[in-house]
Amino acid sequence: MTATKNISNKIFKTYFKDSLTRIYLRAGIQKMPMSLHVGEYRLHTSILDQNSLSVKNQLKIDVMKRNQNRLMKLIFTIAFCITANQLFSQASPLNMNEAIKIAIANNNSLKADSMNLLVTDYQNKVQKADLLPQVNYSGKTEYNPAIASQMLPGNLVGQPGKDYVAVPFGSRYAMGSGIDVTQTLLRKSTRIKVNAAGLNNSIAQTKHKLTTEELVYQVATSYYALQANAELIKTTRRDYFNLKEILSIAKAQFENGTLKRIDYESLQINTANKLSYLNQLQTDYNDQLARFNYLLGIPADSKTIIDDSIRLIKGNVDAGNLLLQREDVHLSSQLIESKEVEIKSIRAEAQPVISSYFRFNYQSQFNDANKAFNSNYWYKSSSVGVSASISLFDGYRRKNRVSVAQSQLLQLKFQNEQTKQLANTEWLTATEMLRKDQQQYDITSKNLELAEQVFISRKALYAEGVSTLVELLDAESELSESRNLHIQSMINVQTSLLNVYKAKGTLLTEYLSSVENN
Repeated sequence: MTATKNISNKIFKTYFKDSLTRIYLRAGIQKMPMSLHVGEYRLHTSILDQNSLSVKNQLKIDVMKRNQNRLMKLIFTIAFCITANQLFSQASPLNMNEAIKIAIANNNSLKADSMNLLVTDYQNKVQKADLLPQVNYSGKTEYNPAIASQMLPGNLVGQPGKDYVAVPFGSRYAMGSGIDVTQTLLRKSTRIKVNAAGLNNSIAQTKHKLTTEELVYQVATSYYALQANAELIKTTRRDYFNLKEILSIAKAQFENGTLKRIDYESLQINTANKLSYLNQLQTDYNDQLARFNYLLGIPADSKTIIDDSIRLIKGNVDAGNLLLQREDVHLSSQLIESKEVEIKSIRAEAQPVISSYFRFNYQSQFNDANKAFNSNYWYKSSSVGVSASISLFDGYRRKNRVSVAQSQLLQLKFQNEQTKQLANTEWLTATEMLRKDQQQYDITSKNLELAEQVFISRKALYAEGVSTLVELLDAESELSESRNLHIQSMINVQTSLLNVYKAKGTLLTEYLSSVENN
């Protein structure tokens, strides 16, 4: 706000720099003193007496116009400065909901994974292309230095005295071009693959959801770790200030001869160690923040400020239907279905393949190069038909491919059962851990209140000379430990609740909703 006031004062002084203003009248130019109050002008009576009423009116109009223009400029400038100041002052710490949204929008790993959706869509189009018409154009130009000959009986070529005579067949030059159009009418193996396009897209989407879930989980755990370290830095700084306060009291006692030098120096060492520990915590926090920025997809050296106030998030911990909610179980079922489609496609390769075709060619044969474009040597040919083919024996290749796919299908079914068991195990473990962490949180909350009361009492008694330094340091150590345990218990509750949502498979739905509402 101070910067805004300075800018406003500079602008005001620029517009009203002089205490004089020039008013142009018919009689000439007069200089008059002007008040610093906007719109207030003090005119000499001698000037007004020398001019007519029209001049007075013109004077008022000119003054009003100048006054309005200056006021408008001043108002716009001040409004701009106030708005800019508000924008700069609106920077707020980054909460969990905002951090997750930034990570989903900027994380390069998630962006790369999302490209699999596009890749799968194009792969489906490649499969579909086999059922569309195939049009090919071909052209050729040939020169035959040696024309091939055929042995014919001499009686046929007018040489009865010879049994066989070599007769050349063909021409020195040949040219031609043509169009070949084919259309698959029946190919069951390809049709099965095309019909599985929706399944392929669903598999790609499920994998992308799993990647997004993992990113959200990493961002949430990193965020909680940053909050824990931030609170630990606060408590350590508070402990350091407590030690400094105790050190100042101990110094006075040492100077008065009521405290031993070794006790005073020991207290100095403890205070210095606490400061060193505080600096180490800050260094670790900066390292964690750089890794957190990496997850968000922003530069590692960005000055990200998180909301370090830890608030317990309440959410629904009912199990629901794990087999329908968890994306990994869903993906396992989809992979089984995809493998079954693959087996059907391999077996369908043994069925007939029926195609239609249309061919048109325009060719020429000649022995003299000068007759290349002579229409008498060019002729057309075309054909339309239907072709069918069926595989009778392929060296047991198809049979072995089916055996491989069946073995992989059995493997996927075992993995599916294992995934279901893992889902149930993770759910039971997460809910039990959440229950224990909530109990621990209640215990540490009460213990922290008691430790604070004990420390305040010990410090008062020590100042009065009733309590010893050792007792005061023990109370301070107990308070520090109680704070740290309380902070850790809060983070444990948050992390356990996060694990519950992950075990339920509702990390992208219920958890994000609870974070946004809180």
